[in-house]
Amino acid sequence: MKWGRILLALFVLAALAAGGVFLLRDHIANYWIKRQLAAQLSRALNADVDLHGVRWENGVLHTKRLRMAGGQLPFTRLESRELRALVDWRRLLEPTKEPLHIEVAEADVTWRPVDDAPAAQSSGATNVVPALDLLIGKLNFRHSDNRGWSVDGSAVRARRENDTWSVSGSGGSLFVDGWPPLAIERFSAEHSGDRWHIGSFALKDANGGAVAGSATHENGAWSAEFSWQDLALAALLPADTAKHLEGKSSGDAVMKDGVLRGQMKIADANTKTVGLLVKIAGMLEGEDWSDVPWKIFRFDFVRQNDGRVEFSDLQMLSPKGIAVRGSGHFAPSSLGADLQVGIRREGRPYLGAFVPVLFSHERDGYCWVALKVGGTPTAPKEDLSTRIVAALAIAPAVGAAETAAEVPGEAADAVGGLLRNLLRR
Repeated sequence: MKWGRILLALFVLAALAAGGVFLLRDHIANYWIKRQLAAQLSRALNADVDLHGVRWENGVLHTKRLRMAGGQLPFTRLESRELRALVDWRRLLEPTKEPLHIEVAEADVTWRPVDDAPAAQSSGATNVVPALDLLIGKLNFRHSDNRGWSVDGSAVRARRENDTWSVSGSGGSLFVDGWPPLAIERFSAEHSGDRWHIGSFALKDANGGAVAGSATHENGAWSAEFSWQDLALAALLPADTAKHLEGKSSGDAVMKDGVLRGQMKIADANTKTVGLLVKIAGMLEGEDWSDVPWKIFRFDFVRQNDGRVEFSDLQMLSPKGIAVRGSGHFAPSSLGADLQVGIRREGRPYLGAFVPVLFSHERDGYCWVALKVGGTPTAPKEDLSTRIVAALAIAPAVGAAETAAEVPGEAADAVGGLLRNLLRR
């Protein structure tokens, strides 16, 4: 009787265990799938792989979160959320002619710097990653050193075949050091080894400006061709320069071997409190050039890889009757320019007193004076102020003319008083 009770209890326990296994079979199977799948991926990629929320249901593999890091991967870390793949998970890494289709709701990718790429290793593994076709609803991309450019929230399709990635996408925002965020209209790119080729891109800023072009990064250097339209100068210039020059920039450029060459024009250009212009206006009757609009403002430029910017064929024309032509350069430790400044003769009859004392010649209705600029960005120098002083001494302007003529011996004092009032910054 006693043994009968024991056997009955064992039978009940076995039945309960079998029932528990039956009820928990999906959880047990999914746990086993998770362990096996993570191990297979780790061996194939020689990387750390972590899976959460794995289940295989009706031929579809679901993963709530996938994390990968290390190994021979081009990124230092990848995390994807809500991953779905129509695949028999047991054959996930088997060779196949058809690419593996995977959908991901959101992915975060932290890219490895080119000079930090891991050395190739022979793991002896026979598994290979099959061709992939990824649809990512929201991609967040950045570099591990938090420098350069990053992408936030772009919808992306990525295909991988023979160690080459082909990527295209739209939406989201591009962040570049020193620029405001740019909205991504579209882009397409390929990546293989340490080479990026961006076949095309189109971006917009918050004020309707646009940038489009193509680029390649290879052997540690970028080459590119691009154009832009109606970009606010505030986004392109240093803050201390942007406060003196306003407008919207358009142009095109080519980058090769770290050197950027292009041409630019500025619409609705306006200069504010440019000291030299204010000085020149000081010798003109009733004129103020502290705020000058320009209907023509264009130039060619070359930016060297050491930060030096050279400009040429500068052409500026203002409705205030001012014209500027010339060339020059700007560098962190120096600046220089050879300019011709023209003042329209019409409506300014007194300019004749300064020809040829100050102005070298007349052309196209303008009186022209040569101007040389040198020094450094923090301490610029120009050679025009001293010539204005000499010109005023020889041919005093406007109200000072009579005083200087009546008291020739005190001409220097008269000029000094005039300069204090007129040659202001």
